Amino acid sequence: MMVNLYAQNTPERYPDLTWDKPPVLLHVGKTEGIFSQEEVQFIASSTDIICLEKGHGIKQFGSTEKGIEKEVKQLKKANPDIKVIYYWNAFLDYPLYDAHKEYNQHPEWWLKDKEGNLDLKRGKMKRYDLSNSEVRKWWVNSLMKAIKQTNCDGVFMDAFPQVISQKNKEIWGEKKYDEIQEGLFSLIAETRAALGEDKLIIYNGIRWIKQLNTSIGEQYFDQADCAMMEHFGHFASASKEAMLSDIQAMDRVTKKGKMVAFKAWPEFSWLDEETLKKPEKEKFAIAEKNITFPLACFLIGANNYSFFTYSWGYRAGHGILHPYAALQKKVGKPISEYSKEGWVLTREYEFAKVRVDLEKKEAAIIYPN
Repeated sequence: MMVNLYAQNTPERYPDLTWDKPPVLLHVGKTEGIFSQEEVQFIASSTDIICLEKGHGIKQFGSTEKGIEKEVKQLKKANPDIKVIYYWNAFLDYPLYDAHKEYNQHPEWWLKDKEGNLDLKRGKMKRYDLSNSEVRKWWVNSLMKAIKQTNCDGVFMDAFPQVISQKNKEIWGEKKYDEIQEGLFSLIAETRAALGEDKLIIYNGIRWIKQLNTSIGEQYFDQADCAMMEHFGHFASASKEAMLSDIQAMDRVTKKGKMVAFKAWPEFSWLDEETLKKPEKEKFAIAEKNITFPLACFLIGANNYSFFTYSWGYRAGHGILHPYAALQKKVGKPISEYSKEGWVLTREYEFAKVRVDLEKKEAAIIYPN
């Protein structure tokens, strides 16, 4: 008997969904220009939802807004059903946007620490003071101008884990910290009110916190549609406890009719300098070899509107636009809930059986036919 995938009465703004192959969301930017026709055709045939990163097309067109505007036209020409999502960081002031020019003229909007000094990321990047209603008004107005200009289908609100980090209390003080948390909730609500009901809100995201022994970030779903789970199996989320918690969070969230973008890694990232020195062919071979474990973990906890995304970074050269063989195989819908014995998880699909050992970090996807 087919398992109930729980996502019922979903909004029309959601992308089309098929369980023929593993559902994929692409999250990518190409700084030097817009995608080639070969890349466009790959994207159009691989997914119905893509987020275009900050700086997309900036070297060719001068700003993120202009680059994404050009990109949306050719993507929608190739796939009229594709949902194209506009990246707009909710906390960090990237000088890659036309909108940055206005923010830069308002020093009263720049976030400061409890000593009155600018709170800068890595000593150079300004942050948004989300407790300031004028900052939020500028942010939402800039987004709406960009949505109209680019014809995007929604927004990717990045950096929530950076906003809610408990370490910020030492920087801003308890009172300011609480005000900024309230400001983040307000920003999401104000964004939904401006976008209306036909645009998507994706945020980053759900993340394992070792000190709390749980994955956090589900509290923003009242107004949002989708959360990215950005660090599955990598960085500080590589422990068996972290991976299990993230799988359980995806299962829990998608059963409520929300979406999760499950970001997985091929055991290296764009920060691994030695691996990046390898030829492109070798990096792709490593990524191909390592895809089974994170894909199997995804299939263990996936329900309707779970999306898999796999790469070693966020740019076009980071393995995103690569036809991984495992993502072309037919899995069908899940026909059971997952089972758990210790750290071993199993699940059956129409055309595949999945087994994961989180402790040994081993997995198998068996295709009987």
